[in-house]
Amino acid sequence: MADTSHRDKLADIIRKAGFRATTPRLLVLAYLRKSKYPLGVRDVLKGVGTKNIDQVTVYRILDAFKKAGVVVQVDFQQGHALYEFKDHEHDHHHIVCTSCDRVEDFTGCDYEKLVGKALKQARGFAKVTSHSFELFGLCAACAK
Repeated sequence: MADTSHRDKLADIIRKAGFRATTPRLLVLAYLRKSKYPLGVRDVLKGVGTKNIDQVTVYRILDAFKKAGVVVQVDFQQGHALYEFKDHEHDHHHIVCTSCDRVEDFTGCDYEKLVGKALKQARGFAKVTSHSFELFGLCAACAK
């Protein structure tokens, strides 16, 4: 993290979430922020380097960041959790190929409309506080 302003922005995000901006937290958040796709714990560990951080610490950081809304956990139905930086400005979701695991982002889930419909049907709920939306299918190459 050579760029000081980038590091300062990440430190601000971490502090606003209620944590100290330690080196391991900065490393994990920086790696997730630059990644184009959601990552598993092992991917994060490999990316930040085992000399800098251990696996248990990565788990703890990701869990704390998830609870604080800094990262989002996604489920690609591959048997393990994946994480990505939560971009509050650009809500996006994923479509996953069930054959080759190719992943592409898409935007536009019409969240407000969907929430309205869901709350009308689920009368025991008063509010939706977050959402996750993944689609599964075949990519063009696997569909041939």
